[in-house]
Amino acid sequence: MYRDKVQKGRYFNAMRYAPCAMLLILILMPAICFASEQDTSDKLPLEVFASVDKNKVTIGDKITYTITVKADKDIEIKFPEFGQNLGGFAIKDFGTSEKGWFRTKTYRQWYVLDTYVSGKYSIPEATIKYRKHGQKEWQEASTDEITVEVESILENAEDKRDIRKIAGPIGFPVRIPWYVWGGAAFIVVGGGIAFFLFKRKRVEEVFIPSRPAHEIAYEALEALKQKEYLKRKEYKLYYIELSDIVRHYLENRFNLRAPEMTTEEFLNSVRDNKALSYEHKSLLRDFLSHCDLVKFAKYEPAEKEVSLSFESAKRLIDQTKPVASDQLLVTS
Repeated sequence: MYRDKVQKGRYFNAMRYAPCAMLLILILMPAICFASEQDTSDKLPLEVFASVDKNKVTIGDKITYTITVKADKDIEIKFPEFGQNLGGFAIKDFGTSEKGWFRTKTYRQWYVLDTYVSGKYSIPEATIKYRKHGQKEWQEASTDEITVEVESILENAEDKRDIRKIAGPIGFPVRIPWYVWGGAAFIVVGGGIAFFLFKRKRVEEVFIPSRPAHEIAYEALEALKQKEYLKRKEYKLYYIELSDIVRHYLENRFNLRAPEMTTEEFLNSVRDNKALSYEHKSLLRDFLSHCDLVKFAKYEPAEKEVSLSFESAKRLIDQTKPVASDQLLVTS
C-alpha cells in the first residue's frame, strides 16, 4: 500500500515537470538548428590539396607535382590551366585520374616538371573551380603554395682531379736496343743545344682585337635594338643574341672562354677570378640565369623584364671596360 503511494507521487511529480521540459526544448530547438546550418554552410563540399614527390632536387631531376580533389559525386570540378610553365619550372608532361568510392570521388591532375637553373622555386597556389550539378555559378578553392629547392650539380660535385682517362691496353715488355736509346738521346740533346743557340731576344705580339672589346659590344647592342625580335615576340632569338654579346665581350676583355661554356661552368670558373668584382659576378649570374630561363624554359618575359635585361648587359660593359688603353706589345 505504501509502495503504491510512493509510485503515484513520483508519477505526479514527473507530470508536473513535463510542461517545463517541453517548453525548454521548444526554446533551444531554433538555436540548435541554426548552429547546425551554420556549420554545414561554412564547410566546403570538397577537399583540395597539392603535393610534390621531392622538395629538394638537383638540376636535371624530374619533379611530379600533383593536385588532388576529393568531392561528392554531384560536384563538377575544373582544374587550372598552366600552359608550358609553372612557377619557373618547365612542364614536360601531365595527366589526370579519377576514382569513385561510394558517394565521393577523388580527382588527381599531375605534372612532370624540370629546370636547369639552380635556386629556390615557389609553386603558386592552384585555384580549383567547382559547382553542383544544375548550378550556373562556379565557386573556387585554392591549394597551398609549395617550395622546391634546386641545387647545382657543380656545387655538390667532389674534386674532379681524381678522374683520369682510361688507360690503354698493357702490352708485353719489349727490349729496345741500346743504339735506339742512344739515337733518341742524341736528338734530344742536339735539339736543346740548337734551341738555346738560335734563341734571340724578340718582341712577342699579344693578340688584342683590332678594336676595343667594349666598342664592339656597344655596336652589337645598338644593332640588336634595331632588329624586330620583340615586335614579333621572338624572345628566344633576342635573348640568345643578347647573351652572346655579353659572352663575347667577356672573352675579348678578360680572355675568358665564355662562349664555349655552359652558364653553370662559366659561373663556376669566374668564382675565384679577380678580374671581376663580387658585384659584377652577382650581376652576371642574375643576367645569364634570366637569359637561360627564356632560351631553354620557354619563359615569355614582360616588356619591363626585357628592358632590365638589356640595361644589365650595358651596365656590366660600362663598369668593366678599361679606363686606359692596354699595351699592345709585351717585351719578353
